[in-house]
Parts: sequence; C-alpha cells; structure tokens
Amino acid sequence: MTSISIVFFLLGATILWGGFMVTLAITIKNERKTN
Repeated sequence: MTSISIVFFLLGATILWGGFMVTLAITIKNERKTN
C-alpha cells in the first residue's frame, strides 16, 4: 500500500511540474512576442 501511494505521489508531482513548466514556457514566449 505504501509503495503504491509513493509511486502515485511521484507520478502526480511529475505531471504537475510538467504542466507548470509548460505554462511558464508559454507565458515567456507570449511575453517575448508582445515585446
């Protein structure tokens, strides 16, 4: 049970980090295009 929950936690954290990085990259690109 513990190992499964750890795996799910790492998987969720990776997905959240990936989404955050993609959003940040898109925001930077949009700012550069505007300027």
